[in-house]
Amino acid sequence: MERGISKVGNRTLAAAVLLSVMLIACACGESTSLTVDEAAAISEICGADAADFKDISREVLTKERTEKFTAVSKVYRYGELYAFIVKPVAYNGPLTIALVINGAVGESIGIRIIEHTETQHYVRDMDSSWFTGRFANKSTADYLSLVRLSARDDRDIVAITGATVTTEAVINGVNAAFGAFNEFVLGQTAGAVPYMVRFEPGHGEGPVETESITIRAYGIILAEVSLEDIRALPSVRRTMSIHSTGGVTQHSFRGTLLSNVLDFADPGIREEYSRALAVGVDDYISGISMEEIKGENSVYVMYEDNDEPLLKKNGEAGAMRIVVVNDVFGQRFTNYLLEVSLESEAAW
Repeated sequence: MERGISKVGNRTLAAAVLLSVMLIACACGESTSLTVDEAAAISEICGADAADFKDISREVLTKERTEKFTAVSKVYRYGELYAFIVKPVAYNGPLTIALVINGAVGESIGIRIIEHTETQHYVRDMDSSWFTGRFANKSTADYLSLVRLSARDDRDIVAITGATVTTEAVINGVNAAFGAFNEFVLGQTAGAVPYMVRFEPGHGEGPVETESITIRAYGIILAEVSLEDIRALPSVRRTMSIHSTGGVTQHSFRGTLLSNVLDFADPGIREEYSRALAVGVDDYISGISMEEIKGENSVYVMYEDNDEPLLKKNGEAGAMRIVVVNDVFGQRFTNYLLEVSLESEAAW
């Protein structure tokens, strides 16, 4: 799960150490030869043999550019093609990413994720073509931006469900390559790009509860179901005792089956997909099998507790919560529900 504000101190120290190491390594002439995996990724992106690319890392990565675009590790050129190996820092550590830019038109051709140390459960979609494909055919003229739900323009990259920090790190790496390309090839001045995701409180806009649930599959929004729509569906009351470290609390939830919500969006969803990931405003994820969802008294979208509306993070009425009836400890409940992301069994 991508939470980490409590780790700011350690991450800040780690950031300083890593930056020093990277700068020292560059100054000491660390090898910029491509690894086998890096060469393979470049060839896969552009169809050209990576052996034909010339190493121009030392020409591109001046001291000033290394400080501005620290994530850029290696730069190669073949004709009008510029290949970058970037290593931005994500939640658990560096990602290694290959990116190729068509210098003739100033656009990215594509990216490949070569290596990472992120928790696979949360970044399961990072290697998927539907995610990496979002970085193809992007103009280097503008830096890319992270968005949570849907892209409003070509610069927006929609976050992987439950992995916003990792997605932002990938964007940082791509932007760093764009900046180095713009300065070295186009002779422009580009803004500095952070090489690691900041964890300070208040960083970024963050998701906002909108009294609706986004239903998504592999990055594509299938439907938006409002709280008003959900209240209009068949409702039930379920009384539960929830056990936690603070003791036992009594609840009388009102809501509707999650299966009713999915059917409202598209009756074919329950047959096409095998699992749903319920995502809360803090990126908390709960995985639920479709067999559970199909159960008669199993998984609900609740909007009231003890005859009072559930409250959003900001204290206003209008929140929704996933409740799994057989979970007496509430560990699979998803508060402040924002999204239901669907997967087929092949994606597990």
